[in-house]
Amino acid sequence: MASKPSIGIYFTDDYIEVSEISSDLKRLVRFNQTPLPTGLIVNGEIRDPARLSQVLIRMLSETQPSPISAGMDVVVGISDSRVFLREFTLPKLAGRDVDEAIDWQVKSLLPVLPGEVETDRIIIGKDVSGLIEVLLAAIPKNIIKAYMGLVRGIGLNLVSVEPAVFSNIRIIDPGQLKGKNQLMVFLGDGATEFIYLTNGNPRLSDFLTEQDIESKGGILTSVREYVKFANSKHPERPVQELLVSGFSSTIVEIANRLQETKLPVVMAKSRLTPDAQNHNLLHTSHGLSMKTAVSELSVNLLPADFRLEEVRGGVLGVWRVVLSLLSALTVLGAVAMIFLWQSSNVRLDNLKSLNQQYRAELVASSSAELIRRTEEINKLTDRLILLRGATGGEDGLLRELQNTTPLGITLTSFVYSRNLGGARLIDKTSTWLITGNANSRQLVLDFYDSLLRLSDFSNGVLYFGSLEKETGITFRIASQARL
Repeated sequence: MASKPSIGIYFTDDYIEVSEISSDLKRLVRFNQTPLPTGLIVNGEIRDPARLSQVLIRMLSETQPSPISAGMDVVVGISDSRVFLREFTLPKLAGRDVDEAIDWQVKSLLPVLPGEVETDRIIIGKDVSGLIEVLLAAIPKNIIKAYMGLVRGIGLNLVSVEPAVFSNIRIIDPGQLKGKNQLMVFLGDGATEFIYLTNGNPRLSDFLTEQDIESKGGILTSVREYVKFANSKHPERPVQELLVSGFSSTIVEIANRLQETKLPVVMAKSRLTPDAQNHNLLHTSHGLSMKTAVSELSVNLLPADFRLEEVRGGVLGVWRVVLSLLSALTVLGAVAMIFLWQSSNVRLDNLKSLNQQYRAELVASSSAELIRRTEEINKLTDRLILLRGATGGEDGLLRELQNTTPLGITLTSFVYSRNLGGARLIDKTSTWLITGNANSRQLVLDFYDSLLRLSDFSNGVLYFGSLEKETGITFRIASQARL
């Protein structure tokens, strides 16, 4: 489910850039870009994490109009020079069979992948024969772990790692992509990315430095080669137009030169509003920031165990809050019972004093008025006796629990809810709850058996916090309705 935008951070060999997009996906809220000293990152691999961490901290603190602070959610983009993309097809299957077939196909590709990798995949469509088309993305595990350690080491909350190709597509107005077969030429700072995409989904991607492009004979030759290659791979989906994107200062000049390919050349439009600052500059980090706020297909190459740990931590956090609230309610309930008991004692003393005063007046005078008052006092006294009976008896219950609870069991709470219409504390419509923890499951069973022998707790039902643990047991025993 889409959420709010995150902080997008993109790493290359030459620079780092950071962006944050507004919640309505219309404005650039924060941005910064800083060059990297040679050798900190080489071919997408972190070589000097200590110095790189210092550069990153300084860049985040200098981000305008306000710095990036610790604890913020971050999506990291990794240069496509370290990304492996592979298409494959599967027969049309139903439900779980599709996932199993995809997993089997991914495992069969592992031997041809570069060493140990993290993988993720998305279904991107169907071919002309109806086969399901799947795109596999893979990045070496050591690359991902290095960026995880870098980002988490400075206090940021890493929520996703993805190849830059998806971010470069995400920042573009979707209306320019729908229903088209395109070759995107993304012009960055010192490098160019070539992406063959259909209906907005990437199928092929390559990353070339300026030196690589010159060695191929220039940008025109490189574009023609990628168009030819894409058409050979997908003859049923030939390239229809060239989509020029990026933030290079030469972007307009190169777009004009690409007219010589005889294909339509279109300048990419950003999702940001036209009146936003730097609207025509499309940075990879813009798309990274949008990842958590849009529902478009993408991949997340964070290790599965890390993502499971994040989910587990979130669930435990919720339970901690719930248990804290229950503990607070238990304390409030106990305080309320003590207050009622003390109030009843005060009222009893006051009524006794008033009764003595009225009786003295009755002895001194036999008037009808004093007799009437005596009758009122008798009624009040009867009500007081009922009230005292309804609120009394707590000490007896607590003594029973104290005598029954063995060593090795700690009771964490005891809540007794008396029926409002009941005259006494021990009433068949009253309910109660005991929670606690124990050193072993057998201790709990023996304690439960002892409780059932007590008339006040004979209607209890035992629940374990976990059926798998044998030590560190949590449990609760609650009353059930008496017939």
